[in-house]
Amino acid sequence: MGKSCIALLTDFGRQDYFVASLKGVILSINPDCNLVDISHDVPSYDLKAAAFILWACYRFFPDGTIFLTVVDPGVGSERRILLVRSQRYYFIAPDNGVLSLVFKQEQPEILEIVGRKYFLADRRSSFEGRDKMAPVAAWLSLGLSPAELGRPARNPKRLGVSEPQVRSREIQGQIIYCDRFGNLITNLSQELIAQFLSANRGGNLLLLAGKKKISEMAASYSSSGSDRPFFLINSLGLLEVAVYKRPAAEVLGLEPGDPVILKTD
Repeated sequence: MGKSCIALLTDFGRQDYFVASLKGVILSINPDCNLVDISHDVPSYDLKAAAFILWACYRFFPDGTIFLTVVDPGVGSERRILLVRSQRYYFIAPDNGVLSLVFKQEQPEILEIVGRKYFLADRRSSFEGRDKMAPVAAWLSLGLSPAELGRPARNPKRLGVSEPQVRSREIQGQIIYCDRFGNLITNLSQELIAQFLSANRGGNLLLLAGKKKISEMAASYSSSGSDRPFFLINSLGLLEVAVYKRPAAEVLGLEPGDPVILKTD
């Protein structure tokens, strides 16, 4: 198992020594490990953004990948560190809700990491990603049994993730993520929209986002070709608001957490 893949997701940025420290610890234990950077540009302490990024990409990785997520506003506190094993993957993260969307998608085994002899430092510190999570990920990548690293845990913390509300003639949803292009991703799924259309035949879809009414649904970003906002079903199967070659977030003055309403006119 020496060629295992560890995928890193943090809010550390690239300016400081933090990411390099994680990689140094892992490679010191398993020099043959494949390290993949998911992102280190998660907005500081933004658990919902980190949860979304992890959910959006983890299932495209090879079986056995270990996902190390260090977005940790409670570092050094009493919060637990979790080792989660699904049918195909492992996840290591603080017990702060950052794995909420994984828990919705999977039915995993959940362990609290207590294998202190595998830590660099047993005490609480300001860098437990380096001192505790990274070495555990490395030892796991070498084939160490999860049972050696943790004990069964219950009731992991979950974020208050808003679910769409379906009314007779509309769906009330929410923007859940803004990507680097300024596109606004909502929690309205393709399946939910298809069910809504099946029950409300005969009308055109209209999206209410902030003070804007968006009536154009496009098949792709470039097919719109105008400077007006439009919506489409993105590669994740979620409704997304965009403006061709412009940041929809800036054009519309919207951000994650803002409501959207999809209705028939």
